[in-house]
Amino acid sequence: MKQLQFAYENPAQLNDLLQRLGKFRGNKPIKLLFHVFSELSDFKKLSFVCNAIVDAFPDAFCVGGSCAGSVVNGGFSGKTVTICCTVLEQESTRVGILQYVLNADSAGPVASDLIREIDKRPWVKAVELLVASPNLSLTGFCKGLEKARGDVHIFGGLAGAASDESSTYVFSNRYGFSSESVVCLLYGGDDLYIETAKISGWKPLGRPFEVTKVQGNILCELDGQPAFKAYSKYLNIQNDYYFFHNTLEFPLFYNEDGEYLLRSPMACSEQGALLLASDLRRGITAKIAYGDPQAIMDSVKLGTTKLTNFCPQAIYLYSSMARRTFWGDDDVNKETAPFDFIAPTYGCYCAGEILRSRNAVKLHNVTIVAVGMREGKADTSKMKSAVVSDGTRAGKVSIITRLANFTNVSSAELVEMYNKMTKNSITDALTGLYNRGEIQRRIEQRFAENPNGKMSLVMIDIDNFKSVNDTYGHKEGDNVIEGLSKQIQVASFENAPDADAGRWGGEEFMIMLPDMGLKEAVEFAEVVRTGFAQIEFPAVGRKTISLGATEMKKGDTVDSICVRVDDALYHAKRTGKNKVVVL
Repeated sequence: MKQLQFAYENPAQLNDLLQRLGKFRGNKPIKLLFHVFSELSDFKKLSFVCNAIVDAFPDAFCVGGSCAGSVVNGGFSGKTVTICCTVLEQESTRVGILQYVLNADSAGPVASDLIREIDKRPWVKAVELLVASPNLSLTGFCKGLEKARGDVHIFGGLAGAASDESSTYVFSNRYGFSSESVVCLLYGGDDLYIETAKISGWKPLGRPFEVTKVQGNILCELDGQPAFKAYSKYLNIQNDYYFFHNTLEFPLFYNEDGEYLLRSPMACSEQGALLLASDLRRGITAKIAYGDPQAIMDSVKLGTTKLTNFCPQAIYLYSSMARRTFWGDDDVNKETAPFDFIAPTYGCYCAGEILRSRNAVKLHNVTIVAVGMREGKADTSKMKSAVVSDGTRAGKVSIITRLANFTNVSSAELVEMYNKMTKNSITDALTGLYNRGEIQRRIEQRFAENPNGKMSLVMIDIDNFKSVNDTYGHKEGDNVIEGLSKQIQVASFENAPDADAGRWGGEEFMIMLPDMGLKEAVEFAEVVRTGFAQIEFPAVGRKTISLGATEMKKGDTVDSICVRVDDALYHAKRTGKNKVVVL
């Protein structure tokens, strides 16, 4: 396998290169695969290039599309049209092209048909996808592709554009150009080997947000507020013409099915809803992310090490236009050039990157998907290692990193303070159990959510507690109260893990037992009573408790069940103490 990469200059230059390639090929039984990418929204020039290639090599495979820039020989090209010719030298290596119309109605059927086509071709080892389908959620399409054989690699990208106003498209020489299509390039054969790697380096920033309202790939609300407010409030990004460009570097960061994903908003509605390239689920916790140069280069090191060990003969990169924006054209080569040390590296900057990992096919944003290929067994004697610089850089990026670190540390401290304040507002300082206001709120909440469900209450009072305070002082009285609270916690942990316990006042305690009937509640109460009676307090010896128990009945209100359990406790106190009374 060999690669020839170059930027298109003019027809004469292209003709000269194709003639030289023809002389190299001669009568050799080799296959030619061309990738052609363009930053131009008008595909006339790209069509001319493709036609020239096919005229010169009628049996060649030619695919490509629009992009936000190209990578040639591991570096940003800066040219509007670039070409990569991959020479497949092994007779057993096979390539095939399929192309489908891709929209909301066809996404599922297209995925199913592609799976069938793969199954018809046992030789297929990988599928490269070039997608142009503006504003379409690719969740269903990607999910459908997970049914492909487990040994089939799937990778590719969404057609990008050089500006917000440019149209996107993909093409193949077999089916033509389309702005609503997916080109599927099938690779395989006994002597073809493929390896993939994912490069990230974006880290979560600041506070978390909960996805509270979402409609497929339209993110409506975060924390009950229009999703756009997260960007306007914390990053001062406006919902204007520049919204897409300004949010590119700050995707949402979240965990889905055990994998961390980045998702960049593509547009924002007047109501503040964000359009994404893939679906989100309600309840997911997300953060805004930022690029950390050191983390990026660490990720590059991991990716290049993986491909170095694979010994590729050619590397394709599907990178994100956001990464080009982040680094700037002068420094973007920092993360792509290391791959060219390993093998000739060609690629493009996309609107989204597709990769199958751990059998899940996901659409990524702000990510590099690196694909290594070779024909034949790995020749370790020709193994080449990448030279990867560190992520330190003066100026804008280092300032961003320091500010992000300041924000994250400050945010963590504020969260800790908030959690401490929240805990203090609902817990009893002496026992660590809920205070009366919180345990009462929880009883009311349980009743409101499940008024006909099963629930029991147990109320506790320490027998003759006043004499403890009068004889031994309040400090010893506090020790007895703490001893009872610990016994309640132990009994709850072992016998009723869903129980909520709180200090009702003074030496009185209330325990709510959700989904527990009266019989089980009495058994639980006896565990607390007998356990507490065994505690030997150094100053006051052993003490006892009285308990009342009741369960929720038809027609009950929160007040009626609380009054009834209080009456049960009163009867226990009046009839001998150290017992459980049921009402």
